[in-house]
Amino acid sequence: MRRRLLGLLGAVLALLGVAGPANAAADGATAEQVVIVGIPGLVWADVSQNGTPALWSAAESGSIGALTVRAARSVTCVLDGWVTLGAGNRARFVLAPEVGLEPAVVPPELSGCLPQESGVDLGAVVAALEEFPELTDNNSYGARPGALGAAVRCATGVGSGPVLALQREGAQVELLATPPADAAGWTDVLERCPLTVVSMPELIGAADRDVALATLDERLEVLRSGLPPATELLVVGSSETDLNSSALHVAIEVGVGVEPGYLTSASTGRTPYVQLIDVAPTALDRLGIDAPAAMTGQPLQPGQPRPQALAEAIAELTDANVAARAQGSLTSTFFWWLVVLFAALCLASVLALRRRATRSLTAVRTTALVVATLPAATFLANLAPWWRAGTVVLAILVAAVMATISALALGGPWRTRRLGPELAVAAVTLLTLAADVLLLGSRLQLNSLLGYNPIVAGRFSGYGNIPFGIYATSALLVTAALVRAASPAWERIVLASAAVAAVALVGAPGLGSDFGGVLALVPAFAVFALVLLRLRPSPARLGLAVLAGAVVVVGIAVLDYLRPAAEQTHLGRFIGQLLDGSASTIVQRKAESNIGILLHSPLSLLIPVFAGTLWYLLRPGGPLRDLLDQRQVRAGLAGVAVAGLIGFLVNDSGIAVPVAAGCVLVPLALSAAAAGPRRAGPLATGDPYAETPDRRSEGVTVNSRDSAGPAD
Repeated sequence: MRRRLLGLLGAVLALLGVAGPANAAADGATAEQVVIVGIPGLVWADVSQNGTPALWSAAESGSIGALTVRAARSVTCVLDGWVTLGAGNRARFVLAPEVGLEPAVVPPELSGCLPQESGVDLGAVVAALEEFPELTDNNSYGARPGALGAAVRCATGVGSGPVLALQREGAQVELLATPPADAAGWTDVLERCPLTVVSMPELIGAADRDVALATLDERLEVLRSGLPPATELLVVGSSETDLNSSALHVAIEVGVGVEPGYLTSASTGRTPYVQLIDVAPTALDRLGIDAPAAMTGQPLQPGQPRPQALAEAIAELTDANVAARAQGSLTSTFFWWLVVLFAALCLASVLALRRRATRSLTAVRTTALVVATLPAATFLANLAPWWRAGTVVLAILVAAVMATISALALGGPWRTRRLGPELAVAAVTLLTLAADVLLLGSRLQLNSLLGYNPIVAGRFSGYGNIPFGIYATSALLVTAALVRAASPAWERIVLASAAVAAVALVGAPGLGSDFGGVLALVPAFAVFALVLLRLRPSPARLGLAVLAGAVVVVGIAVLDYLRPAAEQTHLGRFIGQLLDGSASTIVQRKAESNIGILLHSPLSLLIPVFAGTLWYLLRPGGPLRDLLDQRQVRAGLAGVAVAGLIGFLVNDSGIAVPVAAGCVLVPLALSAAAAGPRRAGPLATGDPYAETPDRRSEGVTVNSRDSAGPAD
């Protein structure tokens, strides 16, 4: 067993070592000066050739991207944005009462987030800068505000906000309250230090947005006219301006060696998305300065080509923002509807199974099977740009896909097998998520109802926690069917092949890139193997299974860490954080986040619902108890349980993993229970789970019980 396990681990690591194309590294051109212009609230819908000609010109000659400004709070307000920009890490503005600052009027350009700014005068903050960094250092992301200014040493801030991005012990910062009036004045200011950070706050609280855009565009044109040679210009929408709204913002880079195109960074791994935390590492990279370990952002680099016409490129970036905002506005309501839907399904199905009325069982079988197609349907709906048409169109798309998958499951040649339709749904779900990372670049998960959102910035590609739970469950169920269909001589080979493929897809950088997923899936397949081989899952063996997952994860992460920094994913960067001692803050933050989501997410309500339903179905005398006589079924269910449990423990929104698993497993189990075992023999039904004496030593058949429900 141990030799087989080591062989399996070696195969996984070998496959992962070559999986996933490496990203192209940036040219790394060095500039003499870097200028960062922060414009809170600026989105791509604001940029037009006639309304903002200076912004348009900069975008036309440079690289552009969709910027997420996510900081340490869910909504990034003005002060949080400046602190995060300078930290190169998610941070927030914190000023403890013991600093002793007197209440004062907040400068108008810093309004827009009053709960953060109440009673705080930025001039007083400057006077208390010795205390300020220490106060804001103490956060779960390990950010060090002002790290950008400290790394550059000499920097200039124009306007009130940049002081929060630059000031720290060891930094030489010159602050200018008002900007120069002409190009010559800008040239003089920009040549004083290698780094200049400029605030253009016109959009904050603007009564007329068009007028505000015209004003800041004129200022930007004057600034660009005064840029010294070999200057890198970064223009970013540095924060939100409304506590009730989040968006993707403008990112433009113009300078030495920058060609027109889309931007990306190793922190997102996806074109054209970049983060606010990438701005400081980019500035340091262009100046030839190493970024400090506390900066978790990564330098901007060229992404995929953009349309030749700038208007088309801006339309694509605007569309990305519309999609992200549309998904973000729906998820909370959708999760509550999920809770109601699955709770109602479980309750109604259990009542029908107790009564055993043929008509009711037929309804349960069909309804449960249709509901089981919902996860796959929400992903496949993303093949169409539903966000352009609205919620009704999305609902129609999801319903149409659910109907199509259900018809396929109930109408295919497998319909005569006891678990044929259920396995067909599981197979379609598995193929959907596998194809998404293999062929579509995670397009089906980005901005889908059960996927992830670039504004939230938890993940930009690969498998999120909910998709992983769905994928892992489908993979384990399909593997159980494949193993059962194989001859005894081949079942171990089938299991090993399925495990290697499933784990590689989850863990490979550039594909699934899911650190926690590998930690959960490797032990799940190991327990699957133990049950299949009739080995009792003792504590020692379970410990070895978990250790196997850790070994695979470390192997993947080390291989990723050995790649150039610009090509690493978060897996490889975590090894670097372990080496520099900053990983503990990440582990602590994920644990705190996991507990918080467990206590406050509506999805947590489904855990007792799913657990109670499965207990009813699998209890002694339960409708599906006979399936536990099949070791392949036992192995698959044990694997799902392990994947759900470990997935919950090792992820920052871990409750999503067992809930997602239940969203697939429970309706499929209810459908199978309503269908009931077949009366006919295994050869007549083609039942993949029916035991035959000549193929299995256990000699137990699922047909030993009378049919209690309708036959298909």
